Amino acid sequence: MDLNAYLPYFKSMIDRKIGWTISNPEDGIVRVGYPLYDKPMLEFTRKFRASAEYDPHYRKTLKANRIKPRVDEETVAQVLKSDNIGLIGAMISLIVDWEEVEEGTWAQALQSGELYRLTKRLAELTSQRPQPEK
Repeated sequence: MDLNAYLPYFKSMIDRKIGWTISNPEDGIVRVGYPLYDKPMLEFTRKFRASAEYDPHYRKTLKANRIKPRVDEETVAQVLKSDNIGLIGAMISLIVDWEEVEEGTWAQALQSGELYRLTKRLAELTSQRPQPEK
């Protein structure tokens, strides 16, 4: 997966408003639905889940590194201090999967720049690892 391909998109999404579906039924109560993500975000999550960097056991990986599996600024900052490819991949995996648990997780990670910084760091580290010989 070419992580660098998504960096311009992630950078452009910092502080950008992300729309949500809204329903206004006849009873007059406005209900907020779910975030409206665009194609690059949906493509990234699909490709990331299929990549070698995706960690389906991200909770275990994070806990093994004494990091509570949460999506917040403090946790992301803690993970970004690491040179551990697996740990950074686990944090991105948590963000990718957490949208199903808490709608708006991707929006928050995009707007705060967390997804940009994590993906940039992972791209830097994976580009430095030795490539297998052909």
